[in-house]
Amino acid sequence: MQKLFLYSFFIPVVLSVVISIFFIPYLSNNNYILKYNESSIYFTKYLWPSPSSTKITSYFGYRNAPTSGASSYHGGIDIGAREGSNIVAIANGTVKYVGWYGANGYSVLISHENGIVSTYSHISNNFLVSVGDDVLKGDIIANVGPKYIAGPPNNPYHDSSGRSTNGATTGPHLHFGLSINGKKVDPLQYVSPR
Repeated sequence: MQKLFLYSFFIPVVLSVVISIFFIPYLSNNNYILKYNESSIYFTKYLWPSPSSTKITSYFGYRNAPTSGASSYHGGIDIGAREGSNIVAIANGTVKYVGWYGANGYSVLISHENGIVSTYSHISNNFLVSVGDDVLKGDIIANVGPKYIAGPPNNPYHDSSGRSTNGATTGPHLHFGLSINGKKVDPLQYVSPR
C-alpha cells in the first residue's frame, strides 16, 4: 500500500518538476504555447488565425465547389467570421505578398521558418501590412473582407446577379492555408481552434 502511494503521488510530482525545469523553458523560448481541450493538454507552435471565430465552414481536401471558380480540392480551411473581424499572424514571420490572389481574393502571405508560408485570404483591401514587414505571432495583420468588392479591374469572380466578389466566395470568411516548401498541407495539423 505504501509503494502504491509512493508511485501515485511522488512520481507525478517529480515528473512535473522535471518538465517545468527543463521542458517548458525550451518550448517557451521556441515560440510554443500551451493549449488544452476536453481530452488533452498539448503544446503548439502556432496560434489560431481568427480570434473571434472557431467555426470551420469548409475543411482541407476534396469537396463540392461551393461557387463558380472555387476549386473542388480545397487547399486550406475556411473559418466563418464576420466582415471586419481581426486576423492574426499564427507565428513570427515576414510578409511576402499583399494584394489580389486570384480565386483567394485579397490576401496576405507570410513566410515563416522552415519553409512554412501561411495564407490569409478574402481579406479587406484596407491592408494593414506591407511586403517586407516583420510580424510577430498574434499581430493583427488583416481584417475579414466583404463578399462584394469594386475591384480589381477585370475581376472574373462574381455571384449569380453579376456583382463582383472578393475571389471565389459565397460570403465573408477567412480562408486560411499553410504550405511547407511549396506543398499545401492541412492547417488543422498545425493550428487548433481551442
